[in-house]
Amino acid sequence: MNYPTPLALLLICSLLGACSEKTAPASATVADTAADVTASAPAAAVDEAAPTEAVRPPSATAPRTEDMNTPQAREREAGMMRAVFGKDYRDDSDDALADLSDPDNHVDKLSYVVSAVSHKLLPDGTAILVANAETANTEGTAESAHASSGLLNVFFLAPKGQAGDGQWRVVKRLENIAALGSSGQLGEVHWVMLGAHKPGLAIRHGYTGQGYTITQLALFEIGDGKVAALDGGIDLYSDNMGACTPDMDVCWMVEGSWRFAAARNGGAYDDLLIDFTGASEKIKPGVTLKPDQDPPRIATPLNGHARYAFDGKGYKLVEGKNTVPGV
Repeated sequence: MNYPTPLALLLICSLLGACSEKTAPASATVADTAADVTASAPAAAVDEAAPTEAVRPPSATAPRTEDMNTPQAREREAGMMRAVFGKDYRDDSDDALADLSDPDNHVDKLSYVVSAVSHKLLPDGTAILVANAETANTEGTAESAHASSGLLNVFFLAPKGQAGDGQWRVVKRLENIAALGSSGQLGEVHWVMLGAHKPGLAIRHGYTGQGYTITQLALFEIGDGKVAALDGGIDLYSDNMGACTPDMDVCWMVEGSWRFAAARNGGAYDDLLIDFTGASEKIKPGVTLKPDQDPPRIATPLNGHARYAFDGKGYKLVEGKNTVPGV
């Protein structure tokens, strides 16, 4: 049988002249330096000049960005985990077995396996540690089903003793404040600037099941011991390639590249821009097929552009259309 694949859909899209080349995936993170927050300025007014972040289907675990995958960064992160969890931190597995707040009832405590995902050093010498928590079983290992979300934990830290000696003390703990992703992993964490002097997190998370894949973007403002959710589910990618059999009526794949640009209304929060490329294929009706013949399909581009703006509480669609099909 010859039915569409992601490559086939992208080829169809390009033949229709609808898909444009993307810029090389540029990190949407901010560099792990003190200059990030103090020297940040609003994004350039020319949207096209801003870097984009290409979207891929979600992975089972969150890959680390290059600046977080150096020996120095990993050692620093381990020191932060020891400060947060003390004797509950396990050097052999680089995680902690600890009791954290139940996300459904923050009064109760449950046992979790907690792993560091990323951290950020701030200009004043303090730091922010982002960690992922999974429910632990009686053996002390993670017990996550495919549909289980990862739990977002954020810890605010300050230096302890001499600056630069790797010792930390916990200033604020925010435990299990959001459930994102699948297979027990909350997703890929990117440090971003939401505007001048407005650091934030962009977490790319998603799920694959029964042949369908969806990827979304969650945005959080972070700082001053607080984390505020600005949006938890902006669609970035979807496909039904795993379910696209010859008799499936419609098959599709759409992906988006995202970036921040200066707010058109001059607001303090930058706008979020997403460019979508992709296509769908629908079985052509009224065609008589020979035995073992796959039905012909009609290809339709699903390209588009969407602009999201901050309305005082979160990011809302203000221009264009999000063309990612829901699953």
